[in-house]
Amino acid sequence: MTEASRHSSLIKITTVIWLGLSVAWVDADKLIRDGDEEGHVGAAELFLGDLNTGSWLSFLERLWIGPMGEYPQAFAAGVGAWWWAWDGGLPSATAVRVICLLSLLVTAFATARIARRYVPNESKDAGELIAYITVLSLPLGNGLTRHFMPEGALMAAVAIALLWAHRLVERPSVSRALQLGVVLGLGFLTKQTFAFLVAVPLLWVLRRLGRQSVAMLALSVVAASVISGPWWALNAADQLSYGANSLSNSAAGGVWAHLVYYPHVLLVLGLGPALALSSVFAGQSLRKQSDQRGWIFGLMWLIGGLIILTLIPKKYPRLIAPLTPAIGIWIAMAWARAGGRRMALSGLGIGAILSVIWASVSTNPHFLPEKTVDLGCPQIWLRPPAQDDHGLSTVQQTLSSQPNGAIFVEQDYEIPCAIQTTHNWSTHLSPYLRRSGQERDVHTDENKTHDFIIRVGPTEGTIPIWEDSVHMSIRDRLTP
Repeated sequence: MTEASRHSSLIKITTVIWLGLSVAWVDADKLIRDGDEEGHVGAAELFLGDLNTGSWLSFLERLWIGPMGEYPQAFAAGVGAWWWAWDGGLPSATAVRVICLLSLLVTAFATARIARRYVPNESKDAGELIAYITVLSLPLGNGLTRHFMPEGALMAAVAIALLWAHRLVERPSVSRALQLGVVLGLGFLTKQTFAFLVAVPLLWVLRRLGRQSVAMLALSVVAASVISGPWWALNAADQLSYGANSLSNSAAGGVWAHLVYYPHVLLVLGLGPALALSSVFAGQSLRKQSDQRGWIFGLMWLIGGLIILTLIPKKYPRLIAPLTPAIGIWIAMAWARAGGRRMALSGLGIGAILSVIWASVSTNPHFLPEKTVDLGCPQIWLRPPAQDDHGLSTVQQTLSSQPNGAIFVEQDYEIPCAIQTTHNWSTHLSPYLRRSGQERDVHTDENKTHDFIIRVGPTEGTIPIWEDSVHMSIRDRLTP
């Protein structure tokens, strides 16, 4: 077996193991969805509805120009299409949720192909493998891609765009310029922050085009504009309002708290201790090398986006996820040049893998930044799977044998931040029932017409919706 085929086999084995563990986690997790996540699922359900009625034109129109709220809709459209391919039903089904896992695999593949360009010829296969494993070990990346969150897809969009930029620089052509433009267009339709995250490293790579840059970039811009321009043009007013709201975020904390927020998040949540140490070790090693291209490119990718995000007052930990694959470049390069220090890098790499596995099965402290900057409930993405769906499946099964009718939630349950960052229990019930095939109106206004009453409280009822402290009862309206 040649060196290339051996490393190719190792990448395939790594993929199978990672996918097996990730799918097992998704299959075991029943936790009620985060509020932001539920919003993205709701958007995907609109695309699902288009396809259920056979209206591909409506699907494409919604993706290309449709007003869908704060975010562009490439991610929601992809989830909706995949959901439709599995005949709808509950989005919590394992077969539906696994679509999000592909984002990290695509990110790892694209990053590994980029890393191959920055390691010596004799180490290209090994460097590609190291970068691939490193990206699959990212804590925040693993956490996000287990959920319906666009930042996972954004990781893939940024990595693919940077890979295609390298391809264009290596062999400029009309075809590759148009391909880069299509990738950029889809990135702009994934989330607004794509521009902030990709701009600095992209321009750093494309500067090598030289005299051909104007023509090549013009082709890319035209292709990107055709893909994403209509949506941005028709939603410009809403996006300006959304941007102004982000810039006027009133979180306290002062300048210093904002400056250290993302570095803190990057080291603790984005990379974790093992990969953070690996990146520092790799950075120190690479600074002494004569070929600085890969080291600088990694800096442009990681630090460039970090600076831009820091300047935006509204801050969330998940926004840095698309920057974290950059360290895969550094670690691959350091491995190729480490010589006798490979043992240290190997130990840190194994530590990174084990820490992600441990955090996926055991509750650990998260050391989140001070709440003076991000005032909302903490969103914990990397966590153990939860077996409890807060009684939603029990309600669905109980009501499935009952006549159709509206439901009055007599005493709602506010889900605490310690369990999940989301809305009250009643807001999850209606979509759960609808997606299970039961079209029932669910409300908390006793003056509205209703046929069933659900009461949630610390001691009421016999159906537990959270451990032993919160229970629920269901009764017919006419039952005293």
